[in-house]
Order: sequence, then structure tokens, then C-alpha cells
Amino acid sequence: MDRKFEILKRVPLFSGLTDDELEKITRITVLRHYRKNSTIFVEGQTLSTVYFIQSGIVKVTKVQNNGNEQVICLLQKGDMFPHVGFFCDSPYPGTAVTVTDSILLAIPTDDFDRLMDSNPLIAKSVMKMMDQRLLYMQRRLQDVISGDVHQKVVITLLRLVEEYGIQREDGVFVSIPLTHQDFANMLGMSRESVNRVLNQLKKDHLLDINRKGILIYNPDALQRTLSPVKE
Repeated sequence: MDRKFEILKRVPLFSGLTDDELEKITRITVLRHYRKNSTIFVEGQTLSTVYFIQSGIVKVTKVQNNGNEQVICLLQKGDMFPHVGFFCDSPYPGTAVTVTDSILLAIPTDDFDRLMDSNPLIAKSVMKMMDQRLLYMQRRLQDVISGDVHQKVVITLLRLVEEYGIQREDGVFVSIPLTHQDFANMLGMSRESVNRVLNQLKKDHLLDINRKGILIYNPDALQRTLSPVKE
């Protein structure tokens, strides 16, 4: 219980709660360990659990009408998911899969609903989180629909740097082991189109990609490839 308590104290949603309130939450919380590429839940399943990431990376995907997979978002330490369905009994809106080994806190939705009913501060925090996620998804949509393939790839790389980048001597490292197919699924584009852009960026010595992640040697230089825009 002590470990769950210490983890919950670092969850942004529960900041501001007293130790007594956190103790109550630990009683309804289960600590779960997932190996890389494990499925947490599947799109369309009954929403039964709310998750908080203690460590690791989780991707949420949806299957489009044509059968292609679309990566909706990548989630990291401190994030809560799913982001919708609490107030209308909706099923899971997408499929969640671990990108790396992950440790998650799990709270049954019935218990979580009662928690929000009894603590307006948590309910307010959840609504704020949902608002932030909506703004994030609007930004993602703008990234995907604007510009040519090169622009979409570069903008997505810069967003990954901003959200997940770790500064190193040789550049900024994004420690997410994404395949080229994962990257293409984030943009809703063909793997071949994305590969051409990524390979050209590697030839231009702007980045390197391996099974451990993406290294951007100079984000400013990568940014400069967006301007001037080629017609």
C-alpha cells in the first residue's frame, strides 16, 4: 500500500488531496505490470477501468473504416486514460497497447465514479484534463490535415521532441521505440510515403532512428526544413 500511496501522490489529478483522501484511493487501486506490446483494452469493450501511468509509454489506436490502424495518441508517466466515457457509459473509444514495459495504476470505473461524486476537486480536475486533451487532439488534427508529407512528418517529429525529448550531448532523444509503420499510423499515411521522408532526413544528417527511439541532432535545423514551403 505504501508504494501505491507514494505513486498516487505524484499523479497530477490527485494533487491537492490530503493524505487521508489518498489513503482511501489506495484501497480501490490495483498496481498492474505490463510487458512491451501488451494489450490493455480493446476498442468497443465495456469501459470498466481507469488507468494512470506510473512508468512506460502507451499508445491508443482506432481502426478506420478501411481497416487501417490510426495512432490517436501516445501517453506517458502521469497520464490518465481513457479520456472519455465517464459520464455517458461509453465503451473504450480505442485500443490501448504498451509501447514499452509499463506499470499502471488501475481503478474500477464504478469506484472512480463514486470518487468523483464524493470529491468535486477530482471531478473538476477530470473535466480540465478532458478539455486539455480536446485541445491537444485539435492540434493533432491540424498537424495531420495541413501541408504535404514532408511537413506532416517534420511537425510530428518536432511535437515528439517537445513532449518526450531528452537533451543529450549529441542532440535530443525521443525514447519511444516507434516503428516506421507506427509513425505512418500516427499520420494516417502510407508507410512508403513516410519512409521516403524519414530516409531523406537521415541522409541530410538531421536525425537517426533505431529500435530504442529517435535522435534529432538539431531541432532548430529540422524546423528550418519547413520554410520556405515548397509548392
